[in-house]
Amino acid sequence: MPHLEENLRYAVAREQRCLRLDEAGSLFPVLRHPSLEGCRLDDERRSGTRAAYRLVCANVETASGSAQLEAAGGRVAGTLEVKMGGKNMTFDQRIEAVRLRDCDAPRRR
Repeated sequence: MPHLEENLRYAVAREQRCLRLDEAGSLFPVLRHPSLEGCRLDDERRSGTRAAYRLVCANVETASGSAQLEAAGGRVAGTLEVKMGGKNMTFDQRIEAVRLRDCDAPRRR
């Protein structure tokens, strides 16, 4: 995206958290950005260790795109490709995750 400063184009963020396979949309932090409000990953298609999704937005003029995830050998890698609607701007976000341990069981109250 041309308006981003050069040092933001390749920003790296690191975090530790519990991930569940049914939460693909939470893997890509950019989906929490206000410009993508109302967008989610949908239409899951699985094949072996791979899953593919379509980016669906409540307002079809917001954006379009797709995501791919591959999980194997205790690792997850994925790419989200987005075309902003009505503009000639595209970007992608890549994620990598390494399995550290099982998620903690939910606490009972």
